[in-house]
Amino acid sequence: MSRVAVIGGGLTGLSTAYYLGRAKPDWQIDVFEEEQRFGGKIKTKRVDGYVVEVGPDSYLARKQAMTDLINELGLGDTLVTNATGQAFIYDRGSMFPIPGGSIVGIPTEFVPFAKSTLLSWSGKFRAMQDIFKSPYPTDGDVSIGDFFKYHLGNEMMDKLIEPLLSGIYGGDIYELSLDATFPEFHSLERKHGNMVKGMLAARKQRAATNVKPSGQFRQLTGGLESIIDELVAQMPANVTLHKSTPVTSIEKVKDGYVLGGTVKSPYEEVIITTPPQSYKKWFAEDVHFCELMNMDLSTCAIAVMGFDRATFDAPLDGTGFVITRKTDTPLTACTYITAKWPQTTPQDKVVLRVFMGKPGDNTVQQFDGEALKELAVKEIQRIMKFSAKPLWVELTRLDKSMPQYKVGHRDLVARLKDYAAKAYPGLHMIGTPFDGVGMPDGVRQAHDLVQHLVNEDN
Repeated sequence: MSRVAVIGGGLTGLSTAYYLGRAKPDWQIDVFEEEQRFGGKIKTKRVDGYVVEVGPDSYLARKQAMTDLINELGLGDTLVTNATGQAFIYDRGSMFPIPGGSIVGIPTEFVPFAKSTLLSWSGKFRAMQDIFKSPYPTDGDVSIGDFFKYHLGNEMMDKLIEPLLSGIYGGDIYELSLDATFPEFHSLERKHGNMVKGMLAARKQRAATNVKPSGQFRQLTGGLESIIDELVAQMPANVTLHKSTPVTSIEKVKDGYVLGGTVKSPYEEVIITTPPQSYKKWFAEDVHFCELMNMDLSTCAIAVMGFDRATFDAPLDGTGFVITRKTDTPLTACTYITAKWPQTTPQDKVVLRVFMGKPGDNTVQQFDGEALKELAVKEIQRIMKFSAKPLWVELTRLDKSMPQYKVGHRDLVARLKDYAAKAYPGLHMIGTPFDGVGMPDGVRQAHDLVQHLVNEDN
């Protein structure tokens, strides 16, 4: 019988244990979570008719691994797709509709783009010149910012691309790797010669399928935490879950690994699913892990606030807005949860989800929780021009939580995993530091690793 330790009880760790326990019922699997709860960043507020996320609020529907897991857990009938509507860009005092037909800000229809008042005519002209440009002049990795600035110009970058893309990783898009974050854009450019032609071709291909546009995100009627609840409830019998059990050390011994703070018998396989900074506890003396342990991490905060609809004195046009980086505010975006996910909120209430924290602004680090709540309310009142007072505000601080995939990230990951395979046989590393920061990415990595372990054992 093989003994396997999974370090980390978030979605990635629990998914790994679930898949491995089902695939190898004769293996003994232990999951170690240092917190008093499982689920990591996933947290759902369920009270007084609200089912509101105070951590991640949804996942991309096109990332099938998450939906497959949800269906396997028997939660498929609770899946909900977001309501669609107009989204906006807030730029230095004014709201502008995001041009119709644009995909992450990249135009695929001429008329809506031409009519947009967000961009100057010179900015529009510069963006459309891309149709005559050749691919970006390098075969290697490039930053998101440099890539799109080359194709679409500074104004498109500042007012459309940057606010729409930077929020996903919470970082500086002039440092983030295109190939590690949005490789599909590099592929489109290489195939069609430039971005505009590539996006037009992608739009034509979608139109040919006759599939009507729908929401891109998915949620569950019971909230995302219901996935964690079901994973725990349906965990195979050969998996033991340990809360409040930090792993203080990982010691390589003859028969595998001994984990400090847990049972002392060795594990043949150890799977780490935790953030990059946690590796400092275990591999501080190994210089090969330095880049991983010191990976840049972005910080942000999410303020979710509820209001009485009767007293809410601002129009809720569309589903929300993102904010340009040059706007003088620590806020980066606001989602109208009431409009985007109507099933989550009582009909007589309004819920807003406000994001704070952008590159070069350390507001989130400077203020305590109560001060951040007050600031979030004050700023969103100013931007949306309303005076209604919130019934409640839930704040989630995500301090140094989002790994920044800098240019060359894929090469870094390949070097790390190649080294670990040779120096630490039986040690496996997955999760946000490596191949995707979204929830479905963690589930996919868990599934792929389990398949690898099963094939290796057969």
